[in-house]
Amino acid sequence: FVVLSVLNTRHHTPVARKTLNPTYKDAIFDFPLYLSTADKLGALELVVWDKDVLGKDYLGEAALPLEHWFVDRPHGFDDPGSFPFTIPLISTRSSTRSTGSICLRLGFVDASSQLSFADAFDELNKRSRPSLVSAPPV
Repeated sequence: FVVLSVLNTRHHTPVARKTLNPTYKDAIFDFPLYLSTADKLGALELVVWDKDVLGKDYLGEAALPLEHWFVDRPHGFDDPGSFPFTIPLISTRSSTRSTGSICLRLGFVDASSQLSFADAFDELNKRSRPSLVSAPPV
């Protein structure tokens, strides 16, 4: 199964039994994003686990920073050309060697905003990277 998180919102896929190559076609998750929390967004984090009778084993993880969410992809989830893409898994644990990748699809869905998807993403990106001018003095 895969645990996905953005900020403090966490979701996980169902456990796929008896397979080394699971597919989660119906695993669609909503992560509400607000411009007021853009400076805390960071990345979409994915952690992959193998669950069996003995417990769960860490298989690897991936993080997709905000600025990479829509590189050469449309912003809307249902836009034509919004296809899945693959990112490699890495291991942050010295005891576990990670192999494989994870395939996912990202996109905004309409939340009755006055902004277009591209404008909303640009604004999130801008607010997530405060300039040095706006940094508090230390």
